[in-house]
Amino acid sequence: MPLFDSLLVAPLPFSESITEPRLHEIPGERRYHSLDEYTPLDPAHILVSLLLPIGDTLFATPALAALRRRFPWAKITVLVSRSNAGILRDNPSFDHMIVLDANTAERKMWNLARSISELRQNKYDLILNLSPLGKIVLMMAGLNQKPLHVDMPALWWLIGGHSESYRSRHAVDQYLQVIEPILDTPLTEEERQPKLYLTAKDRSAARRKLRDWGLSPANLLITMHVGGEGFNGRKRWAPIRFAQVANHLIERFDAHVLLIGGKEDQPLCEEVAARVPRNATNLTSVAGQTSLKESAALIEMSALFIGNDSCPLHIAAAVGTPAVGIFGPSNHEQFRPIGRKSYRQRTIHSDLPCSPCFHFIGNDAPWIPNTCYTFACLKAITAEQVVQAAVELLQDPREK
Repeated sequence: MPLFDSLLVAPLPFSESITEPRLHEIPGERRYHSLDEYTPLDPAHILVSLLLPIGDTLFATPALAALRRRFPWAKITVLVSRSNAGILRDNPSFDHMIVLDANTAERKMWNLARSISELRQNKYDLILNLSPLGKIVLMMAGLNQKPLHVDMPALWWLIGGHSESYRSRHAVDQYLQVIEPILDTPLTEEERQPKLYLTAKDRSAARRKLRDWGLSPANLLITMHVGGEGFNGRKRWAPIRFAQVANHLIERFDAHVLLIGGKEDQPLCEEVAARVPRNATNLTSVAGQTSLKESAALIEMSALFIGNDSCPLHIAAAVGTPAVGIFGPSNHEQFRPIGRKSYRQRTIHSDLPCSPCFHFIGNDAPWIPNTCYTFACLKAITAEQVVQAAVELLQDPREK
């Protein structure tokens, strides 16, 4: 599992660098695609490999939307895994989805072979690969044409890449740079925002569940995500501090806290719920757990979201709910939530000399293990800091 996680985190380059500069050149550091890496200029069928973590998939949606605007008549197929397929449901920027379902216990090899076979049966005029795992799958499917890909520093796999220029570029922009060579015009700030598409069915299901719990959108709802598997679980703030924040906000605002997450987050949510005597509902343990889109609809109905650097934090930005993001080892400049121009958020992080140590691009070489499990950067963040940020957002008179 750690090897699989590392493949999802660090994109691999597919070609050496190039000759013709494109948008936003950084002299001496930026590497660009050459014109012979993408043909034809009017593709009929496009494949986009999105074998990414859920949060990164959301970060890649502006690039996917820009691709749709650039080639409105092309058939766009996305390659995803079972774990991140849900975040793209109802997204109008693609036409077909191939789910690489290789992690299920039953018929694992059969499911993988079926997906590979579907890839082989199609002819793609243009391929975009946004993950290292995608490189392996494309090779297995015999798709050997050069795809557009995420740029990386030279020799990153041997010596790493500590360039501040790479480290200061947001993850959304890393994915957008993949398609810059084929765009007609630069993107606007609105077009740069990650998109999540909620339907009336998603919102109705969320409201029904609120009624089942004796709640409604009229309550002051605060959603909290206390889990997150990224960076081997080292991005999780302590459950006891989440509980301290929850108790303070419940006491001050008579708020109701909804603890959201997947099955893997259930023990952490139970630990928080045990420390919050009233006005808290653990959605990971109630009958009929909420789906990803239903959880997103609950976040949309909330007055505030509080969570670690993980997908739900970025869902909050996509649906416009004010958020407090807690950043430990991860680079808050590269992974901060991006919402519309008036979006309200607070990112809380420590200023320790060793923090951050986890970047989208700009890490040590993959063969150098990160052995820090002290959680010092997260321990440096107090409950009082998060409470103050939450109160500021809740008392802000502007609407969401």
